[in-house]
Amino acid sequence: MRKIVLRNVGLAVLLSSSLFANILDTPHGDIVSSSDGSDNGEICVYCHTPHAANNDEAGPVPLWNKPVSKITFQMYGATTGGVAGETIAGTATDAQPSDQSLACLGCHDGVSAMNSVINAPGSGRMNAVDGILIGQSTPAQMPHDQTKAIGSTNAVGFENGNIVYGEYGSLDNDHPLSIPYIAGRASLKDITTPLVNFFGATRIEQLLREGGDGVLKVQCVSCHDPHGTGNPRLLRTANIGSSLCLGCHDK
Repeated sequence: MRKIVLRNVGLAVLLSSSLFANILDTPHGDIVSSSDGSDNGEICVYCHTPHAANNDEAGPVPLWNKPVSKITFQMYGATTGGVAGETIAGTATDAQPSDQSLACLGCHDGVSAMNSVINAPGSGRMNAVDGILIGQSTPAQMPHDQTKAIGSTNAVGFENGNIVYGEYGSLDNDHPLSIPYIAGRASLKDITTPLVNFFGATRIEQLLREGGDGVLKVQCVSCHDPHGTGNPRLLRTANIGSSLCLGCHDK
């Protein structure tokens, strides 16, 4: 009886935490209420797993539960310009999305199924011979949702009232990602600059992510927090008066 009480207390604490509530109130929390048959009664499992995680491909993303996108992306390339009056070469993006951005594209590339995970809930991860099974699960595939795809080209028309997109893998028409943050270029402020009303960050450097090469870079999570912020599109601050952009760019 004592163990049951303790477990219930722990569950109550989890359910009352602001983090859990934020996820439930975001588009990522809406996954559990989907009507397409992919609902498994869980939220975290679509991105994370306590066992057999994909840490090799996903880099620093903790306990990642998805295969990374296999698309070859067309990147933004190099930015142009620097401080006014100076001649400074542009800053080039990585050859392909890296680290946290690559993890985000495991759902948002317009091709990967949202419920395609490495360790499906309830799979047991066991077999009779070797015990724990560390392999690829094969859950049912969910059709991709083009309206939530980041790695797709501009809309090319309409069909039966729905937007029709061109080929997938285009990131050259989006804000540069997997790109080093270099103060002065593109009017970028110093990384120690304070931020006002940004979720999860009080200075610019806290928006940046250091990958395997040790360089601070702009990634998807620099502008969005997947665990919820209370702002539309999971933005780290409401973009009223371009306040999100002006957090980093001195324009």
